[in-house]
Amino acid sequence: MYHLPQLDRIATHIRALHSTRRPGLCAGSAALLFALAGAVDTAYAADGNCTLQLSNPVVDYGAVTRAELMKKQISPLLMTLGKQTATLTATCRQPVQMTIFFRGPAVDAGSYRFGNAGSFTLYLSNAQMDGKAVGLGSVISAGQVPENTGNSSALPPNTGATPIVNDRPIKGTSFSVQVDIEARVAVTGSRISDQTVWRGNGNFEMIEN
Repeated sequence: MYHLPQLDRIATHIRALHSTRRPGLCAGSAALLFALAGAVDTAYAADGNCTLQLSNPVVDYGAVTRAELMKKQISPLLMTLGKQTATLTATCRQPVQMTIFFRGPAVDAGSYRFGNAGSFTLYLSNAQMDGKAVGLGSVISAGQVPENTGNSSALPPNTGATPIVNDRPIKGTSFSVQVDIEARVAVTGSRISDQTVWRGNGNFEMIEN
């Protein structure tokens, strides 16, 4: 099991965006600064077989006022900060079956906590194994046959994604996948009187079979 340095913070702060280093994903008022960010190290398997890396270790949504955020309202209750993209890669010396999870505080069955009144979602697409395009299958536990398959896959709490061909998990040595991150904020939760930092946290995890 391998942990990638984490999605340490998804934040709003007008002054400074801090990032931390640890196995997992990335870190992250008046004026608001919403950020999904995190410092990313390379994570190694215990036996040295695999490494994990995440591109764009700091995903920063930048500073924004509530008035600006209201222009991004997508429903009577929610505003979106938009999508950010990173690439997650796994490189192994010996072929293995890989399953990717994201571990973080959940808001509901489909999203993760962002501050006191927000959430963020993760979506995987453009998967490649050993240089060839592959599908993605959703699983509850590593090693199982996926029930849902396609060219892309959400990555909600307690659900993993594994590379597939003809709806069956495959082994390989080099895997890459695009990660789309979208943060949303409740309209009521954006009413603040001072600078505010919004945070989320969690980490990617790869389990080898």
